[in-house]
Amino acid sequence: MDVVVADIELEAAERVRDELLALGRRSVAVRTDVSQAAEVEALADVAYAELGDIAVLANNAGVTWRPYRASWDASIGDFEWIMGVNFWGAFHGHRAFVPRMAASPLPAHIVNTSSIATLKPTPGHAAYTASKAAIGGFSLATRAEYAAAGLGIGVTVLYPGPVQTGFATSERLRPAADRADARGVVPWQTYTDGEPMRAGAETPGAIDPAAVGPIVLDAIEHDRPYAMTHPLPPYVHERARLLTELSPHPPVE
Repeated sequence: MDVVVADIELEAAERVRDELLALGRRSVAVRTDVSQAAEVEALADVAYAELGDIAVLANNAGVTWRPYRASWDASIGDFEWIMGVNFWGAFHGHRAFVPRMAASPLPAHIVNTSSIATLKPTPGHAAYTASKAAIGGFSLATRAEYAAAGLGIGVTVLYPGPVQTGFATSERLRPAADRADARGVVPWQTYTDGEPMRAGAETPGAIDPAAVGPIVLDAIEHDRPYAMTHPLPPYVHERARLLTELSPHPPVE
């Protein structure tokens, strides 16, 4: 495939672009802040101008806070920044690309990155969990919409577990304006004996990003609604059991 690489850090996008060029593919690097609708629209303009029809859209941007902190200690700005990138970024991609994808006779696919954090209780990480849970619901609804409208666009929700990226230090990219109402950071450790996640700390069980690629490619090729990089958390089965037991009605076919 030919690829347009978007990143808020242009140098990072250019490194990936250069790898693709070395493989003999066409590639363009575009600095993009996905929390800004106008920048994502401009990205789509570049993508279609440079490559023509777009077959795959990967809404993969994500930020987090470190150390983990309680939701009541977080500021409105904390939540707005995380939601702005994690959820609104994917929505902006949807708005900028889907009408053009729908106008093409070629099949297309969208991969929206959620998180395994949404499938288990993650204390101290409420804003991130909320933003990525919104991705899951949005993806399922839009997948159904595309199918009902006969648009020929598939959707996969990617639920990655820990992956070796610079994700844990993403607050370094946070605009100063988003910190205007920031409160003093109170680590989650204040309320528990657990160890808080720190910026730059290595996440246990993190896998190489190269291992994620084939999982995503398989999901695209087979139009799978879900893709996962790690085993399903036991909590998912427990939640399903509790919901089944508490439901006043039998399961609906």
